[in-house]
Amino acid sequence: MAVAARTTSAFDAEVARAVEAVGASASDSLIDGLTDPIGAARALSERGAKPPLLRAVPALGTGSEGYGPTPADSVWIRPSGSSIRIAPLRLDAGGKAETAEVARVAITSRQLSCCESPACNRQRTHLSAWVVLAGGSADGARTPRDRWLVAEVRSLDAARAEAQVEAFAARLARVLGVPLETAHGTEPADAIAHRAVPERDGDRETVDDHPPPGVADLARFVLRTEGDYLVLRDHASIGPRTTAPRNVTIGSLLLAVSVPLWIQVARSLSAGQNGLAIGLGASAMLISLTAYAFLGVARFAVKYVALSSPLFWLAKDRIVVAPWVSRVGGIDLKPEGRFGAGIPLGELNGVHVRAAAGSWAVELDTEHGPIDVVAAPTEQVARHLAVIVSRAAASVRHPGGPSLKQRLRARARQQAEAHGGSAARGAAAR
Repeated sequence: MAVAARTTSAFDAEVARAVEAVGASASDSLIDGLTDPIGAARALSERGAKPPLLRAVPALGTGSEGYGPTPADSVWIRPSGSSIRIAPLRLDAGGKAETAEVARVAITSRQLSCCESPACNRQRTHLSAWVVLAGGSADGARTPRDRWLVAEVRSLDAARAEAQVEAFAARLARVLGVPLETAHGTEPADAIAHRAVPERDGDRETVDDHPPPGVADLARFVLRTEGDYLVLRDHASIGPRTTAPRNVTIGSLLLAVSVPLWIQVARSLSAGQNGLAIGLGASAMLISLTAYAFLGVARFAVKYVALSSPLFWLAKDRIVVAPWVSRVGGIDLKPEGRFGAGIPLGELNGVHVRAAAGSWAVELDTEHGPIDVVAAPTEQVARHLAVIVSRAAASVRHPGGPSLKQRLRARARQQAEAHGGSAARGAAAR
């Protein structure tokens, strides 16, 4: 499965305009607590006098039946005293950033099931850090735009997850000069910010020796929670609408080809040439059904209104690549939406980067073969995304060993490899 790269010059220009609106540059480093709160905490600790640039996302709704919440674009946030400058992910010509007063940084917590196995009763703690604006509430009781999600962690170790989120939230609260609201109450940010930044979870630690890409390179890719699911989206992609013109053209051409065939079928029947009529009718039917399929896909595509496309979702020990979507962009949660590239994480062996035609692919090494999930413009971006995918997968993986099916499959593969090696040695001996 390949993911095609797209030209994103218009998107890049809109992002650069938005970043400049908050007083930053597209070449600046991005502090992204959504994908790496530990790295973000360290970046805040080591920052100079220049205000940091952060990525934030709004709270989402609950979604429709069988689908995840309707997605929303991320925003750029830049602290200035106890207020922040906010600009949308992309800004049209003439658009402006807004200034809002921050009341506090708040941490919320909830429990999620570990996996889909009925025998597993483990609970995974999901902690989120929010920038709450003046007059807003941490639970978004007034309006989702009164709070912005800036960091999140999932872990089976609640205390460790709390320490990781608090490390970032406390340092951000100190930068803003506002109190920090945790499960233990509201306290000054310095009460936690002086602590050492904790290490990442051992199974998540993936070393990346390359410098992090700049804002311009990472703007289009956003990993965040949508409902109970971690979703990586490409905000420079319009999803199914990309292929709508092609599908309409192919469907129309196939219909045009089928019309004379149907006419000839009618003529053959009237002439008593039943054998010829059956052959032509079968061909006409096949072409007509294919045309109907292409036009049906195009009909859905032109009604797709989301400004992004999901590349995969992760949750409950499972990853689904290129999931089906609703017309508003919500991921399809129904079982049929998993067909194709939905696998348990026990069958994921690793995440790699390889050169592709005109791009760099982030590739899943699975028991079912390689699966491309992202086409990045540069090797640097691809390697950065590979680290993010690895950590995200580890955060939702069931801690137990491989299942019986996975053990049997691994044993069969080893036996096949051993048999192949023996056959090769026998041939060499002869």
